[in-house]
This record gives sequence, C-alpha cells and structure tokens, in this order.
Amino acid sequence: MANAYLIQTEPRPNGIEATFSRVREMVLQANPTAGSLILLPEMFATGFLTNPPTASAEDLTSREAPTPRFLQALADETQCAILGGGIEAFASESLPFCNWTGLFKPGKSTPQAFYRKRHPFADEAKHFTAGTKFASFDWQGFSVSPFICFDLRFPEDFRLARASGASLLTVQAEWPTSRALHFKTLLRARAIENQCYVLACSRAGKAFATSSAFGPNGEELLDADSAEKTFCVNLDVSQVNAARANFPLPLPKIHV
Repeated sequence: MANAYLIQTEPRPNGIEATFSRVREMVLQANPTAGSLILLPEMFATGFLTNPPTASAEDLTSREAPTPRFLQALADETQCAILGGGIEAFASESLPFCNWTGLFKPGKSTPQAFYRKRHPFADEAKHFTAGTKFASFDWQGFSVSPFICFDLRFPEDFRLARASGASLLTVQAEWPTSRALHFKTLLRARAIENQCYVLACSRAGKAFATSSAFGPNGEELLDADSAEKTFCVNLDVSQVNAARANFPLPLPKIHV
C-alpha cells in the first residue's frame, strides 16, 4: 500500500510566503509517511490566473525561484515526493507564461519530472504557452502521469499516458463549482477507461469543485467537502493489475 495526500488549500491574500507557510503547516500536521506522494492544487501559491502580473511568473532556471525552492525544501523535510507548480516565465513575447507542475523528491536539486499544461483554458490561452510534452515518473510501484485542470476534458491525452504505461493519473485543478458534476464525471471516466487510479487535488473554497479520487474500476475513494483540509488516499498497485487482468481493454497505438 502507498499513501497519497491531497492538500486542499487556498492562497493567502498577504502573499506567497504566507501561502507557503500554511501549506507547510498543513503537510506537517498530516504527518505523512516517508515516501508518500503529496499533491497541491493548480497554481497553489497564487490561485488560477489567466493574465498574471509579470512579477507572479518565475524563472525556473534560477535557484532563487520561490516556488521550486519551497517545494524542494518541503520534500527534503518530509522525505516525501511532492507535486506542485505555478506560473513560469516563458521566453515568448506573445505568450509569456506557462502553467507548470513538477515532481520534487528528497535530496534532489531540480524537479525529477516536469509538465506544462497542454490545454490552457479560455483567456489563459491568450497569455500562456501550451505545453507539448507528457511527463511521467515512478513512485511506489506506480507509473504516474500528471495533468492540470482543463486537460481533463481531453481523454485522448490520458489514453496516450495509459498506453505509455501509466497506472496513476493526477489532476491538479481549480475547477469551478458550477461544473462540479463535470469534474467528478470526467475523473471517474478517466479512471474507468484507463483502469488507473485518478487523484484530483482542488483548491479549497465553496466556489470550487472538491478534491476527488477514484480507483481503477471507477470506485470513489474520497468524499471531500470544500473546507481547507488534507485528504489521505491509500493506493494499491495490485488493484490496477487485477482490474486489467479481469477485463482487458485495447490500448491506442503511439505514433513516434
């Protein structure tokens, strides 16, 4: 069994350092087992911004970039793997930002996996460069593929991740309550059609759909409310293997 912790939090109005402090407090209060996976919401430090001020974007090549520095320190402190990200300053005059997430592991100096949101949402697409690559990493016997929010509406990307070996899919989101039914329905569908675990970490607050988790047969593993809270989900890779053995499904072909 492996443990994943979904940190359903919200940004502090007095800046990212206050948000970092609150996230650290929530993680330490959860007392995660070493080697666990910790997920944070989309753009956890700032909240989802479609046209952010330039000062909110970080040069991820710099060791002084605040968000990677915080996430790496937290990974070292907890001895856990952490998925978190924010706004990257991107070298494009017309689309100067990227929405990113990275995997931070204890004892490392750079993200061990890096993903840029492939499908910017609505006005986000006017200012953010879309990612072009998928990402994956190994964790506790799982092959994990991370996605971000609006990516969830593009099942072909998840199928390609599954064809590449994914057994756990993660979605970091700030999804509105007005489409909460879509959120849960699509998450469950991604779990069923790919016979994967699916974990979705959302922003706290009544304006946002709640964090969710589904097993490889579509079973709901988490009943969350909108409060700022940490949720722990137990995962067993043998359940993925059993689902696939009991009901084999064809995989899409990957064109190189």
